[in-house]
Amino acid sequence: MAVDDADRAAAGRTPAAARVEAPASWLAYGVACVGLLLAGLYPIANPDVFGHLAQGRQIALLGHVPLHDSFSFWKPQPAPWHNYEWLSDLCTYRLYAAWGFDALLGCKCLLLVLAAALLVKLAQLLGGARAALACSVLLLFAIPAARFRLSERPQIVALPLGALYMIGLSYLLRSWGSGKRGVDAACIGGLALAHVLWVNLHGSHLLGLTLTGLHLGTGIALRTGRARLTAVLFLQLLASCVSPYGPAILFDALTHVLNPVFRELVPEWAAWHGGDPLWLLLAPLLQTLLLAACARALWQHSVAGRALLVSSAVLALMAFRSLRFVGEYLLLSAPALALGLTQALRGVAPHTLRMSLGAALGAAALAVPWAAMQLPPHMGIGHGTRLQNLPAASGQWLAEHLPQPRVLSTFEDSWFLLFAVPGARVLSDGRVPFYGPEHALRMRLAFADATVLRRVLEEYRVDTVVVRYTFAPHRLMLQTLQALPQWTLVSLEDRYAVFVRSELRLHDGSLPHALALWPGYETTWLLDADAQEANAILAELSRLPTHDNTRGYQGWVRALLALRTQLRAGPNDGLRPPANASERAQLQRALFGLERAAQGAEGVPTVHAYHALVATQLCLLGEAEAALAIAREEGESRETLLTAQELALRRGDRRSVQDFVARAAQLPGAEHDAWLQALQHDLLTPARCR
Repeated sequence: MAVDDADRAAAGRTPAAARVEAPASWLAYGVACVGLLLAGLYPIANPDVFGHLAQGRQIALLGHVPLHDSFSFWKPQPAPWHNYEWLSDLCTYRLYAAWGFDALLGCKCLLLVLAAALLVKLAQLLGGARAALACSVLLLFAIPAARFRLSERPQIVALPLGALYMIGLSYLLRSWGSGKRGVDAACIGGLALAHVLWVNLHGSHLLGLTLTGLHLGTGIALRTGRARLTAVLFLQLLASCVSPYGPAILFDALTHVLNPVFRELVPEWAAWHGGDPLWLLLAPLLQTLLLAACARALWQHSVAGRALLVSSAVLALMAFRSLRFVGEYLLLSAPALALGLTQALRGVAPHTLRMSLGAALGAAALAVPWAAMQLPPHMGIGHGTRLQNLPAASGQWLAEHLPQPRVLSTFEDSWFLLFAVPGARVLSDGRVPFYGPEHALRMRLAFADATVLRRVLEEYRVDTVVVRYTFAPHRLMLQTLQALPQWTLVSLEDRYAVFVRSELRLHDGSLPHALALWPGYETTWLLDADAQEANAILAELSRLPTHDNTRGYQGWVRALLALRTQLRAGPNDGLRPPANASERAQLQRALFGLERAAQGAEGVPTVHAYHALVATQLCLLGEAEAALAIAREEGESRETLLTAQELALRRGDRRSVQDFVARAAQLPGAEHDAWLQALQHDLLTPARCR
């Protein structure tokens, strides 16, 4: 049997050399496993997770895998549906039902640890301890850009299974072991069985077939390796038909991947564009440049090195074609890059190389945690769930009052509502390939075109609409629903509003109560309210669901009502500084509500502008500056411009305020502007904070 250079190098290692390499190898495993464990340890927030839980719950309740859809009402009769993630859905739901959400988080972290260990093992088998340590460092540096893909969704299985495939395929290609037929047969059979599992867990099983095909193509000239890998590919193709849907599960996955229209419908499936974080482009670009620099060393190393090079190049193409493959590319190509780097630097003195790897490890330990916080999913280490960006309170209201609604909402929100309201039926959800491009595009258009929305509501007999009113593209939909007399606003939370048909009977037989509240963070309706209107508004707040997701909106309403007595003149003229302890207490109560609103309605400029204004009046200047910076992210407004002057005065910066007032005084109507006049007065007797 032919033995390549890597085999001879491995065989030539002395026991003494092995003892020297052992600590480095253990360090590599520890660093990689702990790094990916912490990278995945953040609260569950992705809406897809809840959709998969709903699908798993359905399978558990039915006792079998359904062949027809029962979640949607887009067809008069249930349409055929192939859930090619049925096994992961069922396992996920069983874990959740037994031990709660943290069990899902723990399972994901275990899969990430397994993936890290397998990737380091692959680097060690091909390049020794130095390659293993280099691989662990590369995995750490990949975390910030890959972290957004490390959610509790079925796609997470692609990492450990992809790493396992590369180890098994490299073994069969190189046969660095004894080469006994029994071992080879066990490896071939193991890869075939693993593919049966992968096919029923997630559509990324196509990656497994791709890796096998690439290794086969690279080693086609090796008679023994060619025979082994041909057998693996043949068995994996057969395994692709072992599912409740037969070969349809393979054909569905191929259609999904090859149809470019789907990449236009879901942002995560599309290629990088200007609205995405720059690092999601720079990270794969840097990885590709390094891979190109190591290509020659990898090609000359061994046939397994060539196979890893080709596989990594294909993963790179996938990552530049679609953001959903960025994580897989950065992590699964780490062993190839580590092997190439150590081979390219094999002439460097061992001491120098160890020092360099140590320095890189230290830099990663310092830079990676900070960088990871700046990129999606924008969460620190934690557990449990984070429902702030999901219609959780809306789902609670529907489950209590309308347990079988026919819902129109976005793909992502429908995923969550299917879980929160078991009897709900939706017009669209995250199963974009199931609905097809035409229906998905029409549902998207309904949120942006009032005519299409009205037609969709009547054609499909929709009785419930959940709209995210803080999201600018949905405001037209909000305005349309408010203008339609047959629709009633029944529930509000920090970011979502629920509308139902006015004639619809609720669970208790009553007609829906129309909330006398405004779905949004406008100020005039609150600041202009008289005492009677304010009491009526506060009474309406008691009708909102008791949920964390309503605390921000309620805090906003209560804060603005409290600020009415502190107005200088009208709603747009700013606030008077507190003249006594009672007024200061009033401002402090308003500040508490605005702090809640700033958390619940994060990113809404008006909320943060008023937060900054009240904090300024209370001389909490650091808090005011932070809130003002967030408010200005969407651009300047009257509130941000004039609050900035108030803040500057309290900092003692009279000169910049004088310049601002002088310029503003030349504008039409400035002589009647109460806020501007107050600034002119304060310049004479500035109230500076201590």
